[in-house]
Amino acid sequence: MDLGRIALKGGLLTGGAQIVKVFVSTLSVVVLARLLLPEDFGLAASIAPVIAFVGLFQNLGLQQAIVQRPTIEDAHLNQTFWISALIGLLAAIIIIAAAPLAAAFYGDERISGLMILAAAPVVLGSLASVPLSLLNRNLRYGALAVYEIILSVAGFAAAVVAALAGLGYWSLLVAPVAAGICGTTMAWLAAPWRPKRPTLRADADLLSFGVNLTGFNLVNFFARNGDNILIGRFAGMSALGYYDRAYKLLLFPIQNVTQPLSRLMIPLLSRIQEDKARFREIYMRISWTLGLVMMPPIAALTMTSQDIVLLLFGERWIGIAPIFAWLGIAGFAQVVTNTNGWIFICQGKTKILFRVGVYTSAVTVLSFAAGLPWGAVGVAAAYTVSAFLLRLPVLAIAIDRVGPVRGLEFVSVVGVYGVAALLSWAALPHVVPTVPAYQSLATVVTAGVLNYAFALLCAAIYPPSRRLLLGTALSLRTSLFHKAVPAR
Repeated sequence: MDLGRIALKGGLLTGGAQIVKVFVSTLSVVVLARLLLPEDFGLAASIAPVIAFVGLFQNLGLQQAIVQRPTIEDAHLNQTFWISALIGLLAAIIIIAAAPLAAAFYGDERISGLMILAAAPVVLGSLASVPLSLLNRNLRYGALAVYEIILSVAGFAAAVVAALAGLGYWSLLVAPVAAGICGTTMAWLAAPWRPKRPTLRADADLLSFGVNLTGFNLVNFFARNGDNILIGRFAGMSALGYYDRAYKLLLFPIQNVTQPLSRLMIPLLSRIQEDKARFREIYMRISWTLGLVMMPPIAALTMTSQDIVLLLFGERWIGIAPIFAWLGIAGFAQVVTNTNGWIFICQGKTKILFRVGVYTSAVTVLSFAAGLPWGAVGVAAAYTVSAFLLRLPVLAIAIDRVGPVRGLEFVSVVGVYGVAALLSWAALPHVVPTVPAYQSLATVVTAGVLNYAFALLCAAIYPPSRRLLLGTALSLRTSLFHKAVPAR
């Protein structure tokens, strides 16, 4: 197999889908902010942790196990489908049963109805897990790209129509239901496999892999959702609405890139898990390239946070600017750290991944609690500080011990592009000396240009990044023009 050609084709398809998805996601954030109130977003965000927690057990990590295994039998697929379907149904029942408890916890009866509606996408997701994993395993990146676009467009359209119809906060729950129906239908139309007679027996190796991965997702859940729970409970729905908009505007686009990219890289890296040198080369090449594409704009948005908020949302939402800035600093590192799971999953090291997750999740939740007295801004600030001082170093040590990627290599991506961001931040006031009313689009564009220029400069000066990025450019040119580059 020409994995380089497959990776390039998959990357282009995945990248194209994510451009559409990030555009739709950003448009959704802006449009719905104009149609709905901060409290509406707070209500939807308040139930997200409960839905996410139950959703962790949708397939017990068996979807990733199907992708990672060198060979897979039809019986394993059938077992996985029926187990996932049963778990999805049980999860929906638990969500509905927990609706009154969640309403009592937040002191708001509206939560109960939202919880009941939110159970539907959980069932739909469990039904789509096996066909999606097969599309991923068989490198059907075109079908997966279409799936991503359908999800984002259907959800956005449904939310806008519902908001214009006056449904208020219900609009934010109508979106995932519509997206789930459309996405599940498309997944089954694209996948060649169909389930057979029900069975609930599971292969021991598949189950072991999946249980460890589910354990990691479980502990990681508290890191991903603890902020929403604490802010919603102690700071109120309006504060949570501000926090949720800042999070969606900045960190969701990062996830919308790294998560689909995982579907591209996990099956490819799993195929070469025994070739350690090649594994390391490909992983680091992707890390440097991803950093070059995403870190400069994140840095630019972070240093012009007030401009962005006023330009997109208006003065009513100016309260999210400091939250946005702190989360932007954290998101800068997450471009690379969100890919660390590839190293563990593709080599079958989910037990180590689980242990790392226990530590990082505990630190994250404690940071949320430490920042809570200062409201949503304090939570964002404490989360960011702990990310660089307490989580990133430990993650680098764990990666170094597992190999073949070295911990210093992993951290160097954040370090080199971080230096470029600091140089841009220092240069911006001299390039744009006055920023009238913090509403200058030119300032945002200038910040972006500066960050890309310094990122290219720093990457060119540092030998490992220069070699890997030149290799990526050479591979891209060779693949696009379908001819080999002459040897020198």
